[in-house]
Amino acid sequence: MNRNSLFFILKPFSSPLIHSYIVLFYLLARNISCSPDPKFVACQPKTCGNNQSISYPFYIEGTQESFCGYPSFGISCSPNGFPILNLSNTQHIIHQIFYQNQSLRVSNAAFSISRPNTTKGCLPRTGNLTLPPSNVFHLAPNQKDMILFYGCELLPSLQEHTVGCSAENETSSVVALYKEDKNLTSVSKNCKREVVHTVVEDGIGGIQEALRKGFLLNWSASDCSQCNITGGRCGFDSDMYTFRCYCTDRFHSVKCDDDPEKTKKKNKMPIVATGQRSSLPFLFCLGGRIQPIRLLWSF
Repeated sequence: MNRNSLFFILKPFSSPLIHSYIVLFYLLARNISCSPDPKFVACQPKTCGNNQSISYPFYIEGTQESFCGYPSFGISCSPNGFPILNLSNTQHIIHQIFYQNQSLRVSNAAFSISRPNTTKGCLPRTGNLTLPPSNVFHLAPNQKDMILFYGCELLPSLQEHTVGCSAENETSSVVALYKEDKNLTSVSKNCKREVVHTVVEDGIGGIQEALRKGFLLNWSASDCSQCNITGGRCGFDSDMYTFRCYCTDRFHSVKCDDDPEKTKKKNKMPIVATGQRSSLPFLFCLGGRIQPIRLLWSF
């Protein structure tokens, strides 16, 4: 029997009700469950609690499956509900994700998370901004380099550049300067501890606000737009090392309904009977989707 056109020739002496039950039973027996594909369900967007939607290429480790994201894009959630991206063993808070242009704004958690000693504003020790060797993340252009000096004596001339005290020595200060600042040489002589290099998006609002806001990263991963537009959820097959578009029926290579005309024809399943006709509408499942049909019978 042709799968593209399903014909039921029903004998005229049968009752309409019996015809309906026969056809309905046949459809239920031939068609798979209406439950959508498990990977489509698993890759539903999640949140850490701050209403920032987390979806491909990112995935929350321990909450979402790894096949819902791209390699090296696993993130975690902080106790206060912020998504955390680990860059070379340094935690960075994700403030915003811009899925359309494949970028995000992050900041070093040491400069962003409320610290226990908030009255003194002491900064914990942290490391230089280093991007992972996988090259999936890149610094966005037109940002500003900043240098933090630990273990500084608090001098009046450095007051506006002081961002707090050092958590390791509360009597010393942490001073932040832009890389082009003319005071760099004198500050480096006055400060005796670590020197940390980082980047900020801009200097609007002052140095402390710039550190809190952080910087922009661009990412490189398989494009998800066509999959999203067609109602799918993007993912990645690590075994095959290839992009997947998870749809309600199954996975596709780029988008759901790869061939709309072919899918449209396949979903047309007329139910025909001979003789004088009457009809009864039914719903049945095809490819994980509810499809309407109308049963026609003779009597």
